[in-house]
Amino acid sequence: MLLTTPNNRLWRWIGIVLALPLIFSYLWYRKQMPPRGGTTFGLIYGAVGSFLIVFLLFQSVRKRWHRCPLGKNESWVNAHIYAGLLATLLVYLHAGFRFHDEMATTATLLLSLVSLSGMFGAFFYTVLPQRMNVGGNKRSAAEESQAMNDLAETIKKRALGKSPPFRATCQTVLDENRAAGWWRFFVLGDKKRGVSDRLVRQVQAIPENEQASWEEVWSLAQQWQEIHRRFRKRMQYKKWLELWLYFHIPCSIAMVVAIGLHLVFVSYY
Repeated sequence: MLLTTPNNRLWRWIGIVLALPLIFSYLWYRKQMPPRGGTTFGLIYGAVGSFLIVFLLFQSVRKRWHRCPLGKNESWVNAHIYAGLLATLLVYLHAGFRFHDEMATTATLLLSLVSLSGMFGAFFYTVLPQRMNVGGNKRSAAEESQAMNDLAETIKKRALGKSPPFRATCQTVLDENRAAGWWRFFVLGDKKRGVSDRLVRQVQAIPENEQASWEEVWSLAQQWQEIHRRFRKRMQYKKWLELWLYFHIPCSIAMVVAIGLHLVFVSYY
C-alpha cells in the first residue's frame, strides 16, 4: 500500500522534520512582531511556499515522463503528498493566519481544498487499485471484457437449432446479466442478484430433451455473471478515481490562477 511503504514512511519523517522548525520559527516570529505577509519572515514563508507549489505542478509532467531519471514514481508521489501539506502550512504562516485580502483568502482556501483532496486521492490510489483485482483476479479489463464476449458468443451458439423457449431463455440470461446503466458504475455496493420470475417461467417451458443442454448454458451464464461482477466493480473503482481527478485538477488550476492574481495585486497596489 502506498501509504504504508518504507518510501512513504521516509517522506513522512522528512515532512515532520521540515514542519517542526517552521512551526517553531513562526512562534518566535509572532512574539517579535504582528505576523503578516509583508514582513521578512512572511515573505520567506511565501517564497518557499511558492517554490513548493511549482514543485507540485511538476508532478503532472513527471507522471507522463515514463523514462524520467530523477527517481521512481513512488518517491515522486510521496514527495508530492507531503510537499502539498508543507506548502499549505507555509501559506498559512505567510498570511499569519490573518485573511483580510479577498484574493489572498481565495488562493489560500483553494490551496487548502487541493491539499485536502490530495489526501483523499492518496487514500483512493492506495486502496482502490488493490480492490480492482477482485478475488485475486490478475486479468486486465480488456481481457475480462473479451472473456465475457467469448462466453456470450458461446451461449448464442448453444442456442442455435434449439426450440424457441430455449433460445428465448438464453437471450433473457444475457439481457439480465448486462449492466443496467452508466450510473451503476458509481455505486460501490454489489448486492447478490437472484433469478427473476420471468427466467424461472422460461426455464420451466424448455422441453425435457433440452434440459441437459440448458444446464451447460446456465453454467456458462454463471461464469459470465461472475466475470461481469468483477468487471463492473473494477469500472466502479476506476470511475471514482476519475471523479476525484475532475475535482482535484480544476481546483489546482483555479489555485494557480488565484495565486498569480494575488502576486499581481500585491506588486502593483
